[in-house]
Amino acid sequence: MNIQTQYSAIYTGLIIALIICAISSFRSDKSIGKPLGLFLVILSVPLLSNILIMDSHNETLAIIGYYAYYISMTLSMIYLVNFSNQYCKGIGKGAVNKHKNDVYYIYTLALIDIIQLLLGPFFHHVFTTEMTIVDDEIYYKSVMLGGLLAHRIVGYIIYMLVFAIFTLATLKTTRYYREKYSIVLFALILSGLTQTFFIISRTPVDRAVLVHALLGILIYYLSIKYRPLKLLDTILSNVVSGMDDSIYVFDQEGKCIWANEQGYALLELPQGKHEKVRDALIEKFGDTITNRGELWNTDVFIPNIKTYYHLEKKSVKSKELIDGSYLIIQDTTDQRSAIKRELYNSTHDRLTGLYNEEYLYTHIRNIMRTSSRSYYALWINIKNFKLVNDVFGKRFGDHTLKELAEWIKTKMKDIDGVYGRLVGDTFCVLLPVEDFDAEMFHREMSNFVVRQGNISYHVCIHAGVYKIYERNLEPSIMFDRAHMALSGVKDNYKSCIRYYDDNMKNSILKEQGLVNALPDALKSMQIRPYLQPITDASGNVIGAESLARWMHPKHGFLHPNSFIPLFEHNGMVVDIDRHIWRHTCEILKSWKGKHDDLFISVNISPRDFYFTDVVKELLQLTKEYDIEPVKLRVEITETVVESDTKDRLRIINELKAAGFIVEMDDFGSGYSSLNMLKNIPVDLIKIDMNFLAGENTERSEIILKNVINLSKDLNIVTLTEGVETEEQFNKLVDMGCSLFQGFYFSKPLSAEDFEAYLTNVKK
Repeated sequence: MNIQTQYSAIYTGLIIALIICAISSFRSDKSIGKPLGLFLVILSVPLLSNILIMDSHNETLAIIGYYAYYISMTLSMIYLVNFSNQYCKGIGKGAVNKHKNDVYYIYTLALIDIIQLLLGPFFHHVFTTEMTIVDDEIYYKSVMLGGLLAHRIVGYIIYMLVFAIFTLATLKTTRYYREKYSIVLFALILSGLTQTFFIISRTPVDRAVLVHALLGILIYYLSIKYRPLKLLDTILSNVVSGMDDSIYVFDQEGKCIWANEQGYALLELPQGKHEKVRDALIEKFGDTITNRGELWNTDVFIPNIKTYYHLEKKSVKSKELIDGSYLIIQDTTDQRSAIKRELYNSTHDRLTGLYNEEYLYTHIRNIMRTSSRSYYALWINIKNFKLVNDVFGKRFGDHTLKELAEWIKTKMKDIDGVYGRLVGDTFCVLLPVEDFDAEMFHREMSNFVVRQGNISYHVCIHAGVYKIYERNLEPSIMFDRAHMALSGVKDNYKSCIRYYDDNMKNSILKEQGLVNALPDALKSMQIRPYLQPITDASGNVIGAESLARWMHPKHGFLHPNSFIPLFEHNGMVVDIDRHIWRHTCEILKSWKGKHDDLFISVNISPRDFYFTDVVKELLQLTKEYDIEPVKLRVEITETVVESDTKDRLRIINELKAAGFIVEMDDFGSGYSSLNMLKNIPVDLIKIDMNFLAGENTERSEIILKNVINLSKDLNIVTLTEGVETEEQFNKLVDMGCSLFQGFYFSKPLSAEDFEAYLTNVKK
């Protein structure tokens, strides 16, 4: 194989290597990738040109090869400058940028050089060729003329600029990065010397281009693949040294060769005494660290200093042989304490320290599964606890809860049971039946006094008790039943303990059934308005009160007391009131032209003021059914204005302004005061006949007579409800009462029966 073939093969291999490197550069996500890729692609052209020069035995092809070689070398130098600017960007506070203007001049100079090379075939000023024999083969070498001299001067100028860029980068960069710049700088020197030697020696085969190609491959490696290992070693060493953990590095024989500062401090050794590390570790941790293999971790507790440590050892291998190992020791005391605190907080109530609901229920399930004893479930709470917070403040309220929790802890100290706080003032206890001292519980709960500073308050505590027969019941159901038992002591301050029975359960289930049935009951008109007549002193019917009645398909006719309080409590009374309002308006519309002189009063509960715009809804109904507001009277109770007084008075005034007659229901049944008559602008007050009940009838009659007279002076009409006898009626007429309502006249009637009643009265 002759020299030309050998070099052609070498050039071809280098071209392939450059193209592969170029493709890798283009695919790299580094910003330097594209400039480097372009440089490598252009750098492969001089190699290709030399193959053409060497393998061509034709002078014309050799000339073409030389021109391609010289032009591509200039282009390579231009792309090398561009790459160098990107590669050394930002080094030494802009050291490369000092040559920024020089770069533009170089680009201009290179462009002029390329133009004059392109004009060479026409003016023949660049070079001539001279035939020679190399290894018995014809070879045409170039003979320099003025154009080629100019080209080489331009090339050296560009080369010196690149050399200056990398020299500055090498001098200005940090010592960890100096390696990669100095390597390129060395390769540049070698490339420049080789090129100079080739020009001076006039050897026919261009060996300098080989060095240029190798320079390109070297630059690719340093730009794309190179990692500054010294920097990595330094950074990793600093990171390890700065860690809170103690770290020890051992050689393949198990001798310590390095430890960080924390490692020496843990073993109470001076810095650098790594030869004593192994013995100190064994002394501190015993046999824990010996004969455990290549990879292990364990936890160690040292009692005398009450400290937990986590030890982890790993080995470094090459070719299945151990090169060394390292041991990491971490102080986990705080971490374990934090986990314990977190676990405690997740299972205990933060205020009282008792079990929380979830953890309490878990314990109860375990007890029911493993114990054969009989148990009580107790639901304990404080009556009117909100009042405690409102009067004495949340701080005293929290103190009260803590005191109750401590009392429960004390009573349960020697009892095989569990207890916890569910929410608010609710505490739940599970204890064996034989350990429940009802007399003691009753006595101490009845005399429970909480003191804090100058505050002393007698707290009323109630307990509902459920005896557990069904051991598979969920704890929540057990305590729900205990809670049901409390329904019997809500208003009984003397009885603070109540036992659950099935009657309570049935009552609760019935109430729940009513709640579930309400939507269908309204839709199917099971709930409808009944009208109770209102008469004047002459016995003439002048109107009626609309009252809700429920014709239940299962329970039959339901008295309002059996469902209205329930829906008052859960807020669903609003739906019933809206239903009654609408169908009362339907009745008034049906009366038009027949009973135009009659009115109907509808009730407005306190809940309606919270959940509806009362004025807007009633006005919409009167417009929808084309009735006058004065025909649809509205009844309120004095409790309506107990809260949000200013807002409620505004609504009452708006009702009056819209034309509605406003009535005050049940005056005298509670704690009505003259202040109420002064502040609430009602048109009528309804007096309950119960006002006259009791032993002091004479005293009650005097008060009632004066209330009636006072109402007259205030232009307020009086209506007495609950009138059941003629004697009562006559007495009230003598007192001056204007209107009357009660069973003496009629019970509440359906709309059809009410019309029949009107007909009979008129007869």
